[in-house]
Amino acid sequence: MFIQFDRERRRIEGELHDGVQQDLAAISGTLQLALQLFDQDSAAVRALLEELERETRSALDRVRVLAREIYPSILVSRGLAAALAGRAEVRGLERYPLELEEAVYFCCAALLHDSAKARISAADGVLRLEVEGSLHAGAVEHVRDRITSVGGQVTVSGELLTASVPISGSAR
Repeated sequence: MFIQFDRERRRIEGELHDGVQQDLAAISGTLQLALQLFDQDSAAVRALLEELERETRSALDRVRVLAREIYPSILVSRGLAAALAGRAEVRGLERYPLELEEAVYFCCAALLHDSAKARISAADGVLRLEVEGSLHAGAVEHVRDRITSVGGQVTVSGELLTASVPISGSAR
């Protein structure tokens, strides 16, 4: 398990260095140029500011994607309910094997956005995740892969995704 964490840490470090850091360096350089041209060429400054706005939006998108992929330490220490506090409605959860908690957590991370709402509950030996909102096909496939890898199943009906995983006897 620690080898996987280390590999993931190195991947994220690389993405920060080669991706986000480079984006921000380019934005900084363009800002410096805009400042130099400020009193001389307002049309050029306007074009640079428009470019900066696009570059900034792109950098923010990369940071958001990366943030969703970062493994939350609270998931290991306190469990799924604590890791999703404030992001999803959580009812009746105990601690479950880390593999199961990881699967559900990263499914939520893949599906949750401004307009989506998630509910996670446990009852009758089943951990259930329901996400309602606009569902992107790539995210749904990611969820299907993760949930089936821990013995669960996924159904989609319109804008409602339901994932269920058997948990009987798995609370730790």
